[in-house]
Amino acid sequence: MSARVAIVIPVFDMRDYLPEAIESALAQTLPPEAIEIVVVDDGSRDGSGEVAARYAPRVRVVRQENRGLPAARNAGIRASTAPFLTVLDADDRLLPEKLAAELALFDARPELGVVYSGVRYIDGAGQPLPQQGFSREEGQVFARLVLGNLIHPHAAMVRRTLVEQAGLFDERLTSVEDWDLWLRVARLGAPWGRVDRVLAEYRVRHDGMHQHPQRMLDNRLRVLARVFAEPDVPADAQALRGEAYQNAYLAAACDWYRAGDDTHGAEAFHAAAAARPALLADARALKTVARWLLPGGRQNDALVLAEWPAVARVLRRMLRQLFATPGLEPEVARRRTAAWVAYGRLATRYARKRFAARLTRTAAS
Repeated sequence: MSARVAIVIPVFDMRDYLPEAIESALAQTLPPEAIEIVVVDDGSRDGSGEVAARYAPRVRVVRQENRGLPAARNAGIRASTAPFLTVLDADDRLLPEKLAAELALFDARPELGVVYSGVRYIDGAGQPLPQQGFSREEGQVFARLVLGNLIHPHAAMVRRTLVEQAGLFDERLTSVEDWDLWLRVARLGAPWGRVDRVLAEYRVRHDGMHQHPQRMLDNRLRVLARVFAEPDVPADAQALRGEAYQNAYLAAACDWYRAGDDTHGAEAFHAAAAARPALLADARALKTVARWLLPGGRQNDALVLAEWPAVARVLRRMLRQLFATPGLEPEVARRRTAAWVAYGRLATRYARKRFAARLTRTAAS
């Protein structure tokens, strides 16, 4: 029996986490001969490659000089042969039934190009974090993808032919290279499918890529520039151009404000409002900002409610700093009142929920 799925695990100085990733791949419920596991040691200095080599012959190790995450993923793809691919970062984990469940959906729906499942957030020690929920998008997802990534890399299984046709990972990118690839894969037209349960775990580390807002923003803007430079961008995606740029700048703004860097945060929030001035009167968008102001792994509505006084202070500061910006664009400036009304509605909603929660606790005691 030839392998049906290749699991590509790039690693750079992750020897403390790598065994969990490899063992989660080895623990899949598929027959061992149905899976090939390729670890790409991207110039590690901590002995990660030697750790991976202990799992031979079930695990094949490819070594190269440090060239970055996209290049390491591409090296693993080229070194593998299976018709389906899953990319697993060295600090993340798969649950045992993931590959079998996703292959079953491919078998049931052979028109699919990508199948993905839900992800659970974990901390550095592998313990669950409060953030929950995952995308439910299926079918043609390109237009939704321009607004931001839908999935973590290891949530997906994808047909090799599509990855090769799309051109593999862009080795010039230093972040969001998975989002970029999914956009190019989605443009090829094969529909996406979903296994509607958690089958993977994503580790949130204090030194992860989200700690580099400028790098993340630069790469997001590079990806969007390429998407919208295409002459035949579908009309439904083209209509979302302003919101796509809004989201790219908002993500950076929230990262900076969360880190206490109001200067860069205010610049990015201004850029988001300039990209889509309607943002300022959109309570739904402000609710997203409130969630993104929380740390990764804690971005859910229940925690926004619990942390609302602190979140609200930052939101008010963001709005005050925006409208104090010299030479503000007229389309942005004229939404000052609407922005504060939208904020007021959001604040009232959370105040009512907090009051109701206090009443419930009082009654229970």
